[in-house]
Amino acid sequence: AIIHLFQLPQILKYKKGRLSDRRQQLARLRRLILERLPELEPALTAPVLPQIPTKGRELKAVEDQLDSLICAYTAAHWWTWGDRKNLTLGDLASGYIVVPRPHGPNHFRT
Repeated sequence: AIIHLFQLPQILKYKKGRLSDRRQQLARLRRLILERLPELEPALTAPVLPQIPTKGRELKAVEDQLDSLICAYTAAHWWTWGDRKNLTLGDLASGYIVVPRPHGPNHFRT
């Protein structure tokens, strides 16, 4: 979902690795949420997001909060657009996930 929503060439590696690298990638995700989600349809303006902490346990808590925000936004995207602008990967019998379809500049509001 993050790759498609924010038109990224690869995943943001904020879950594993050196703490400094994880912090940098999580800060990037935070910035993308604040800057880009208000421009998508449906728009989401997060008035306050936690700052990126310097300690591992606290970093994990913020990671979980930002992940939950992306999950909630993905659900809102599904609610708004259904199959028209989302992909369903998998099936009902074995399980599936929903992700926004890759999009171009036209996905952003003008």
